[in-house]
Amino acid sequence: MVRVKKRRQQRVTLLAVGEGDCDAAFLKHLKGLYCSDKQGVNITVRNAHGKGPEHVVDFTHRQLGDYSKRVAFLDTDIPWMDVVHKNARKSKIELVGSEPCLEGLLLRILGEPVRECVESKTLKRQLRELTGKNMTEHEHYAAQFSRETIEAARGRIGTLDRLICHFEGK
Repeated sequence: MVRVKKRRQQRVTLLAVGEGDCDAAFLKHLKGLYCSDKQGVNITVRNAHGKGPEHVVDFTHRQLGDYSKRVAFLDTDIPWMDVVHKNARKSKIELVGSEPCLEGLLLRILGEPVRECVESKTLKRQLRELTGKNMTEHEHYAAQFSRETIEAARGRIGTLDRLICHFEGK
């Protein structure tokens, strides 16, 4: 009798790097919502600990591992210089920007208006007043950012849709 080995399907692997603590916590929250029970994409979330767009791309590039995709999730309040785009292309890193910062994206998800020229610290304060949390831990997102809330916002926020598409392996 000939035994036929069953081939295991290789899962897509994604490295998702957040610019700072809150960004990484949000990415971990999305991972929990979209990639639980070993279904879909196998995601590794890392924190670049700030220092600007150039550092985030460099940090993402230096992460060891054979990932199918690499995504750097960073704020757009500091302009991305041409070298950031060039290094990201060269390292096959997709840049996903939250405008003007993560807190602005989160407020939009919750249906709150966000003016374009408002400073990040103002948006951070507004989000903290609304949620009662500083959003640095992925558990802080569960109450206000359920899968239903995020799915409802996904159709109107292109950045959120792009990010979730990566988590879904699209």
